[in-house]
Amino acid sequence: MPSLTGSPGNTSTSTPTFSGTLRAALAEAPERIPLHPAGEFVGNGTLFLFDDASLALAQEELAKRGVPWVLDFHHQTVRVEEGQAAEAPAAGFITGLEVGEDGFVYGRVEWSETGRERVARGEYAYVSPVLYYDPTPDALGRHRVLGYHSFALTNNPGIRFQKRIEAEADMLERLRQALGLPPQATEEEAFSALEKAIREAQVGRVVLELGLGADDPTELKAKLLRLLAAEDALAELERTRKELAALKAEALEEKAQALVQAALEEGRILPHQREFWLAQARADLEAARTALSAMPRLVPTELPKVERKASLAGDLADEVRRRLGVSDEAWRKYGGE
Repeated sequence: MPSLTGSPGNTSTSTPTFSGTLRAALAEAPERIPLHPAGEFVGNGTLFLFDDASLALAQEELAKRGVPWVLDFHHQTVRVEEGQAAEAPAAGFITGLEVGEDGFVYGRVEWSETGRERVARGEYAYVSPVLYYDPTPDALGRHRVLGYHSFALTNNPGIRFQKRIEAEADMLERLRQALGLPPQATEEEAFSALEKAIREAQVGRVVLELGLGADDPTELKAKLLRLLAAEDALAELERTRKELAALKAEALEEKAQALVQAALEEGRILPHQREFWLAQARADLEAARTALSAMPRLVPTELPKVERKASLAGDLADEVRRRLGVSDEAWRKYGGE
């Protein structure tokens, strides 16, 4: 029988915040949220494995059950089933699964009105899954994920290096749509187009406010100076761009640290090689992951058991006696056992 695990005890009420007028204006609950890492990951101290077989089993289960998995607040569904709560309002429902290029399993979500609003406001940052898994680990100590019981919004997930519910990709898509850009437009292209739109809007405001027939040079200059104060919008735009870059760098650093730490624990690299591999992972995470997975275990993860010879002390005493020139007869008479 598969085992069930989750994180119903993690009920932190801390509220993550995002700065920036632009981000706040564009914030919306995404239609795809990170559920947990693909491959190996640690949840509540247990090593799990989510591979192609796990994905196939979970998708088969979803098709057979005919209803989506519930996404609640702080594992209230589990608490209701255990008799610890009376209600379990849904934040949304997970209707499908996919594995992203970033190595995470994502769920397509249909939000309830409350769930959408609270996630859009940044009140919840993470998802915590309740997993069905094989209780018997494989040769590497990993328990294969077999499916899901439910999911929960939380701010204190039990999964190590869990990815937060990001507004970044959602914001970029909304920028593309608002600016009439193609789906493949990059973040840089979107911001460049936005800067152009702001400048064009400023020109339009100049025309509307000054009027085509205005002929007072002093008043023209004064009105133009007031309009140029709108450059604050561009400054906010640049601050938002830097914030997005910092979030990406933070996520990359977490993944690099996790990859190298796992290699150390598995004995694939030695402690003095840590900084070298951290540098490689920061430069190209996937290349470093591929290289480390192909490396043999250099050191054992457990110390070998060595049996001490009972005669070691006696041999040492005989050697000392011989070096000091003590005869066998004297040793037997005065020093022997």
